[in-house]
Amino acid sequence: MHHLIAQAKALPPCPGVYLFKDQDGQVLYIGKAKHLKKRLSQYVQLLGSDHKVDTLFAQSHTIEHIKTANEVEALLLEARLIQSYKPPCNVLLKSGNPFLYLLIAPSKPGGLPTIQLVRTQKQKGTYFGPFLEKGAARRVYDFLIKTFRLKICGKKMPNGCLYYHMGICSGSCRPDFDQAAYLERLELARQALQQGHKKFLSHLKEQIDASNKQRAFEQSRQLHQYYQAFEHVFDALDYKQSGIKPLIDKDIWVLTEDNTALFVLGERHNVLKEKRVFYFPLAQVVDAALLEEYFLGYYRTFVPPSTILINTPLATDMAVYEDFLQSWHANRNHDGARPEEIAKQSSRRVEENNRLDYKITILIPQTGHMAALMRLAQVQVAQTLSKQQSLAGALKLLFKLPHQPHTIDCFDISHKQGMFMVGSCVRFVDGKPDKNNVRRFHIKTVEGQNDYASLREIVARRYRDVQDLPDLILIDGGKGQLNAVVDLFPQAEFASLAKREETVFSKRLPAAGKKLDQKSYAGQVLIALRDYAHHFAISFHKQIAKIE
Repeated sequence: MHHLIAQAKALPPCPGVYLFKDQDGQVLYIGKAKHLKKRLSQYVQLLGSDHKVDTLFAQSHTIEHIKTANEVEALLLEARLIQSYKPPCNVLLKSGNPFLYLLIAPSKPGGLPTIQLVRTQKQKGTYFGPFLEKGAARRVYDFLIKTFRLKICGKKMPNGCLYYHMGICSGSCRPDFDQAAYLERLELARQALQQGHKKFLSHLKEQIDASNKQRAFEQSRQLHQYYQAFEHVFDALDYKQSGIKPLIDKDIWVLTEDNTALFVLGERHNVLKEKRVFYFPLAQVVDAALLEEYFLGYYRTFVPPSTILINTPLATDMAVYEDFLQSWHANRNHDGARPEEIAKQSSRRVEENNRLDYKITILIPQTGHMAALMRLAQVQVAQTLSKQQSLAGALKLLFKLPHQPHTIDCFDISHKQGMFMVGSCVRFVDGKPDKNNVRRFHIKTVEGQNDYASLREIVARRYRDVQDLPDLILIDGGKGQLNAVVDLFPQAEFASLAKREETVFSKRLPAAGKKLDQKSYAGQVLIALRDYAHHFAISFHKQIAKIE
């Protein structure tokens, strides 16, 4: 460690990026600094009192650095290096691809052109988007498929498939398929997306009014949902014509008073919508540098709006962040390369001054409308936390936990007389399913029917990275299932829920367990979570059994 301290103190007094590497040359952490020497000297001073710093110095073998001309260039270089190397000790927001596109793809040999909903721009064709509001994009896609009868079912049936008789399928399944008519309808769908937005929305409004007059209220409600979806999508398309633009008016970042969570809300047309929530462990030191990592990590992926409100200072001047965001999102093609080459690309792009065509403002509002909006966001966050804590608090009391559980993973096993053994794990955050953290498992090491060994296998596989451990792990089963896994991770909180009498077991409860009050909020939620995991295991088992 002494050689690392010497390297840290030897860094130059200038802006730049520093890289902690292990003995194999793998990048563990990347950071930027306005003054490299001062920043790394702070790290040395924090040794023994900061878990992150202690971990970095314990695992690293060398500290390398790259000088930059200024702090904005350092931010851009840091972002590109993180994107390229994905170092394990940096805050990496696992959000997947945040965008959706509508694609009109050209025909393949022997096929037809189609309209598709896609996440990437890998195929040839005409793209519309990207859209951050995925629900709106999906509703527009469904509307186009149904309204213009654009579904290609891929079947061959003399009388047509079920969707054809429902008026959705294009009729490609029938021998008398009218290909010319299909292509005309596809062109109408293209025109609906490309032009005549007001006219198209006006036509939808007329359909809604007609449905209301005929008292067809269910049809009217569905048309109204389509109308709203098209409004959002057309807004995005209008923005896209003049370059990248935000799909909402403002982002509002709220750090809770107890420093346990960071909320990101979006404001559009005076309506606040929760976008992301980041929870911090109780032992985590939440300072300006950590908040900066989440802030920059988020906007490395998502296009920023023109106004960003925050309720607590970050580690750098706002003007530097503003310059960084405007340059970063105008140059989103960041190919992986060696650090030195990436540094040259970053410097060249700064010199070219390629920026977004709208100004970004980041501020901590003190007075006026912006301050009122921040207060409204803080009230909404407080209300959300109140609801969450009612569940988390109830679960804490039920299982006698040391902390309130916000993240819960539920495991289940499914098989048929020992055949096609599979497992599932679903995650819930404050009682809501987290679809990005659903896991399905083929049982690999267990022969025959052995639920205990199968559970033990999938729990061990799920948490190969102990950083993924949730606040509570719930097993579908009784005391036997719980005992099969509880020793795998002594630092984790395990519980099980037996179906027959809805009894819960955990190491903190009496050996006989505790019968669940099914009328209580916590009881109803636990049963719902267990049943949700069971549903995923059963559905996966049916898929596997059908394939095999």
